[in-house]
Amino acid sequence: MEAQVVAIDQPFHSAYEKFIEITDYLRAETSCDKTHSEIEAYLETDGRELLRLLLQEHLDNQGSGRIGEAVCGSDGVVRSHKRDQMEIGYKSVFGAVRLARTGYSQRGVASLFPRDAQLNLPVHGYSHRLQKRVAVKAVKESFEGVVNDLETETGVRIGKRQVEQIVYAAAQDFDAFHAQPCAPEVQQRAHAKPIQVLTFDGKGVVMRQEALREATRKKAAACAQKLPRGFARKEQANRKRMATVAGIYHIDRHIRCPQTVARQFAPLRLVPSHRQPAPKPVGKKLWASLEKPMKTVIEATFAEGHQRDPEHRAEWVVLVDGDHTQIDYVEKAAKVSGVSVVIILDIIHVLEYLWKAAKALFDPEAPQAAQWVGDKIEQLLQGQANSIVSSLRLNETLKGLSAKQREPIEQCATYVANHAPYLNYPHYLAKGYPIATGVIEGACRYLVKDRMEITGARWGLEGGEAVLKLRALSINGDCEAYWDFHEKQEYQRNHQAQFSEIPKTQAPLQLISGGKYA
Repeated sequence: MEAQVVAIDQPFHSAYEKFIEITDYLRAETSCDKTHSEIEAYLETDGRELLRLLLQEHLDNQGSGRIGEAVCGSDGVVRSHKRDQMEIGYKSVFGAVRLARTGYSQRGVASLFPRDAQLNLPVHGYSHRLQKRVAVKAVKESFEGVVNDLETETGVRIGKRQVEQIVYAAAQDFDAFHAQPCAPEVQQRAHAKPIQVLTFDGKGVVMRQEALREATRKKAAACAQKLPRGFARKEQANRKRMATVAGIYHIDRHIRCPQTVARQFAPLRLVPSHRQPAPKPVGKKLWASLEKPMKTVIEATFAEGHQRDPEHRAEWVVLVDGDHTQIDYVEKAAKVSGVSVVIILDIIHVLEYLWKAAKALFDPEAPQAAQWVGDKIEQLLQGQANSIVSSLRLNETLKGLSAKQREPIEQCATYVANHAPYLNYPHYLAKGYPIATGVIEGACRYLVKDRMEITGARWGLEGGEAVLKLRALSINGDCEAYWDFHEKQEYQRNHQAQFSEIPKTQAPLQLISGGKYA
């Protein structure tokens, strides 16, 4: 069957010719000798070119956006000088395309392009679809990896610096997106559960020197000056900036006795523990910030909690890591919000201190160390924090340890003593509250560590903050909703704000022979 011939003055003639070329290639006898990989490679490149031609000719067939004699900008100035066929190009997921449009100008003011507004064209030369693909990849792999993958998958080459700029721009509407009123289904989930949990933690991220906080930067500079000549520079200390990680969720009560929980946390489980499955968190939202102070992140989390539970029907539980500054901010935010909160010190953090003390008191490999930790956890869950402190200090005296050996034991005793008001675990268990920050610990790992600690990564503040925001959107399942919101914000910023009113174009111009418009 002979291929149909399309007249050159017909729309999409170039795309049709490319389609015929592809089908002729596949129909040819020589293609029978190709492997499936060779056929797929051909279709991947030439098929992509077919899609690019379809997009290009669609743009060509829609006219140049002429809307009349003049356009009025948001500045009140009427632009009456018209100029047709002003071209602009951008890169799409199929490749580069060009767009002809009519510009309206006036001396002393910026030109306006109605067609740019109607198409919501990006201002930096990369389609929103391509930007979204970059953003989705950047939350999982290095910027260099994004560059390579994007070229492999789309044939579009973007430099590493351009990838970084796309990521910065993609994350700019994160705060506005989360400032929107809670969806009705989120409030319904909140009202269906008796406990609303707010949880906070911190995770260090290796930064470039200029992105460190002022105090850390000064310490790093002082250490560098003290290093003797000829010695390798040690950069393990004073190179991190703390990211504040926050989370909120709702959960059912889980009432249990101290003995049951002690068996769960005990290092030696001599007796199998047949415990009731814990309830699952619902409505979970996680995020992290390198840029914002801890106080701001905590206040934003309380604001989110108030949106979800404005009448404070639920009991508000706050799980903390023991940072006294963090606890102080939590108490102040609760007071400002007018809500009563129960502050609980995460038992996992206490367990870490107990293990450090055990390794100072016993041989780390000896079974006595594990047994000792198990006993102390059970005492802790029974409300005997003061007894633990007394026992620790007695042990370090009786064993006649050196000052260095006593250090982790004293740290553990001080930690428990200073956090006694937040260690009322018998009461927490009886009320069915969570006592471990598994949710936020997991967030520190897969929200921060898994991406920010890719080998050799040293972050700038803007890039690190943007990636954390995009990772939070991905983890929370908000990517699609956010990107729709982001494109609408881009339209308002880049186009709607430039016009007094977005004009409607005339009917598309008719394409005639030679690719010109009538």
